[in-house]
Amino acid sequence: MERLIETITYEKTPTVGDIGRTLQDAATHDAARRGAGQAVLESRGCTWVAVKNRLELLRMPRAGEHVTVSTWPLKDRLGLYPRQYEMRSADGELLVSCEALWAIMDMEDRTMLPGSSRGIEFIEEEGRPGVMRRLRVPEGGWTFTLTPTAEQIDFNGHMNNVAYIDAIAGHLPESYQGHTLLSVAIDYEHELPAGQSAEVRAVPQGDSIFFEGTVGDKCCFRLMETFLIADQDDSGEEIE
Repeated sequence: MERLIETITYEKTPTVGDIGRTLQDAATHDAARRGAGQAVLESRGCTWVAVKNRLELLRMPRAGEHVTVSTWPLKDRLGLYPRQYEMRSADGELLVSCEALWAIMDMEDRTMLPGSSRGIEFIEEEGRPGVMRRLRVPEGGWTFTLTPTAEQIDFNGHMNNVAYIDAIAGHLPESYQGHTLLSVAIDYEHELPAGQSAEVRAVPQGDSIFFEGTVGDKCCFRLMETFLIADQDDSGEEIE
């Protein structure tokens, strides 16, 4: 099967959340054409959920720029489904690359299961996924409360995986604002359902900032953003 390739144009300069939604939509379309779309899973009492995302930003698309998005699944491993993504400019420049791990969840008891247990099979590609180690959040930092809005809840009844990027954007310290974002890494540990709030701990460390959200003693997510932060001379001017 040929890889899915979609062409899109952002009317205005996209946010990282916009990029994430574009990739998520492409994955939805690709899973459907390969025989494992949401409708198929729902008919068998289950759904797709994100486990990990690793997003690398080489250059953000510009307003009005035509870009292509492609995505493809790799062979499943131990009930987890790796997926890779690319976003390129019209002349082939790689703008964004992403690797994700997805799982299939039973809609009733909210546990993970192999798709084969529900007769779900789809066309995968050969390839070796990268290593996505669990994020480790340093000690310290400060805390804030995260309560998903109605718009951030998806059809699974929990906070959408891309919505976490939007939610932490308003809590970014000034020392990181205005700098180029290089990468975003997210581990999704447990659901954050509608009507529930998480206590989020934010910890800056060098050119990265970490976020860890918990409900009670249960971790919901860990997120790390890394920026290109130039050194400054004594006058405060950035050194290239």
